[in-house]
Amino acid sequence: MVSIYSDFDATISVQDVGDNLFQTFGNYYACWDAYASGECDIRELNRRLCGSLNPDLTLEEIHNWALEQELDAYFSRFLAFCDLHKYNFTVVSDGYDAYIKPLLTSVQCDCPYYCNRLVKDENGFDVEFFGASESCVCSTASCKRNVVVNNSSDEDIVIYIGDGHTDYCGAEHSDIVFAKSNLARYCNAHRIPHYPYKTFFDIQRILEKGNFLRHRHQSLMKRRRAFIEE
Repeated sequence: MVSIYSDFDATISVQDVGDNLFQTFGNYYACWDAYASGECDIRELNRRLCGSLNPDLTLEEIHNWALEQELDAYFSRFLAFCDLHKYNFTVVSDGYDAYIKPLLTSVQCDCPYYCNRLVKDENGFDVEFFGASESCVCSTASCKRNVVVNNSSDEDIVIYIGDGHTDYCGAEHSDIVFAKSNLARYCNAHRIPHYPYKTFFDIQRILEKGNFLRHRHQSLMKRRRAFIEE
């Protein structure tokens, strides 16, 4: 079985929708300055970002705003390719359901997705994190590693698609990696084999060859160790 895990922001979406959300409706730069200076950790950064959203904003307004954001033009075609070959496809994101769910629905994508939950009450906005790992210290609010590990068997060929620092752990535990931007630089620095890509067209073109679908010994061992540690 081939199991594909994909980041969302700046991977399935053209731009980072999460960053755009807080730049448009929140206090993005002040929150990031606090994180960059060491005043808060990554989870507190996310809490501050959510807390900075205009309290008059509604989740429905965020959903409608999200539908104006652009997705990779080849993403729908790639989903059809996965269906044809019976590849499992899962979205794993350190972003938020408030924009990920409506955007996936807009292209009739009903795949499983894991992401943080944006919640609102009378006091404003807050976040519920989907994942935490005591055995991992990567710089993500919700580590993606456990999604990969817990939803894949030893027999699965695990493919990871991403672009940024939140994808490092997922990529390290995957057999085949498609990387761009910061993730590509990380893979180069840590000697993780990967394929560069710009769009899902590039990924599909490579996967259509199919003759390289095999386990990477280091990632398989890492998945087994992570499963035991958790």
